[in-house]
Amino acid sequence: MFKRVAFLFALVFLLSSVSAYADLESDVIDLVNDERAAEGLGPLSYDANLTAAARGHSQDMGLNDYFDHIGLDGSTPGDRITEAGYSWNTYGENIAAGYATPAAVVAGWMASAGHRANILNPNFCDIGVGYAYVASSSYGRYWTQNFGRKSGVYACPAAATYVITATVGAGGSIDPEGNISVDQGDSQTFIITPNPGYRIDALTVDNQLKAITTTYTFSNVNSDHSIDVTFALNQSPPTAHAGQDQTVTEGDTVTLDGSQSTDPDDAVVEYEWSQVSGPGVTLSDEHAVNPTFVTGPVNGNATIVFQLRVFDSGDATDTDTVQIDINENNIQQVPTDAISFYTTTGRAMGLKPAAGASMTMLSAIDPNSSGAADQAGAPQNLIYGLVGFNLAVNIPGSSATVTIYLPQPLPAGYRLYKYSSSSGWYDDSIHTSVNSTRDRITLTLVDGGTGDDDGELNGSIEDPFGFGTPPAGIGTVNNVSSGGGGGGTCFIDTARNDAGDHLYPNKYPLGVIFVISALTVFGRVVIPCRGRRK
Repeated sequence: MFKRVAFLFALVFLLSSVSAYADLESDVIDLVNDERAAEGLGPLSYDANLTAAARGHSQDMGLNDYFDHIGLDGSTPGDRITEAGYSWNTYGENIAAGYATPAAVVAGWMASAGHRANILNPNFCDIGVGYAYVASSSYGRYWTQNFGRKSGVYACPAAATYVITATVGAGGSIDPEGNISVDQGDSQTFIITPNPGYRIDALTVDNQLKAITTTYTFSNVNSDHSIDVTFALNQSPPTAHAGQDQTVTEGDTVTLDGSQSTDPDDAVVEYEWSQVSGPGVTLSDEHAVNPTFVTGPVNGNATIVFQLRVFDSGDATDTDTVQIDINENNIQQVPTDAISFYTTTGRAMGLKPAAGASMTMLSAIDPNSSGAADQAGAPQNLIYGLVGFNLAVNIPGSSATVTIYLPQPLPAGYRLYKYSSSSGWYDDSIHTSVNSTRDRITLTLVDGGTGDDDGELNGSIEDPFGFGTPPAGIGTVNNVSSGGGGGGTCFIDTARNDAGDHLYPNKYPLGVIFVISALTVFGRVVIPCRGRRK
């Protein structure tokens, strides 16, 4: 029988990591409520007791290296949330392991019918999420979602509605205009458009002046608001400033700077960068104030020229150019069509994205100075230090490959490790292929999934990696990934209080338990899938 003292002990053990993981848990709740909103369902409310039960179960699975809805002490999800102080009318639980980011784990759950049913269940009112990271465990990262409706509650409270009043003076428009009704927790964006020859003179939100902008968003609306715009004749155009000319080296990351662009009686509200001449490169964001790009292979020296066009709120415009001179780095140990550079350990390396992807940032990182090596599970002997890069993909959500060229063969026993700022170190060799001479490694990445550190489906892949040997005290490291949905899915449709087999996949497991009400006569159905029997 589940013991209160065991639960309290788990809570005390978790205190040191709760604050570090609270943002990840909150992100999961936000993503779940986004999925519910897309289906016309009300948001789930955060519940501290469900959260405590979820955190305790995730930590218990990690510390004791198992993956199941039934705890090693025999506790069921209902036992755990009851012991945590949640008196329930109905509840449900989703679990997952191996997913590195909130976006990845929610995507994995949403791709499975059973987990999706819990997330979109209209009978649930409350939610708690628990995350734990235990480097020495099989999967490293463990996630638990607890859903519920409290005893005595027969319908979830309807979301409150608030009013945003939008008004403008002569010389432009705002869309939408008037009294706009917005449900609690929703967001509302307003588009402000000056007439030709006019500019935005002032933007007031809730009777306070704000920086001039052509769009304004009220996020997570929980009260009434007002937005008011006044316009004036645009007397002067903006002045573009594309920054100082730069001299860089092949393989460097270059940051363009449009921040000194001004407008004497308005504000610069849009930036538009375009390449005028030189070897083609890809900007991280053509409309950013400070976009970045990576200088590709050059034979001898080369020059790139960019033009910056800026716009004010009245659509008046100006342009300026900046010149980037690129010097060859004289690295000869890697193919000439690869982006070559020196790592923090003084070794050369080459990177070559495949068609459909372009590098927009590249950095050699000292894991000691960054603090990454102090994280639990850090590999040993990082002979190239850490390498971080950003890839722009042509289609958001698509996959990309990067070939890594090494001047010497990778020593036996060395593997590719990733470092995530949110989840720490993990062995990602499962997503790499190595040639027979061990000097060319191909890495496969997916925007918003496998290997993407930001976990967002946004057309940009962030990927810090390094080559090392397993962490001290660990003979082998299980392969886990930030990818969503890999390895198949198994779930329990309903549960009962007797013993039974549970099948789960070899990696990225998901588990779901759905209990309809306190009066249900429980039965258990297991959907077979590729995996091993526990």
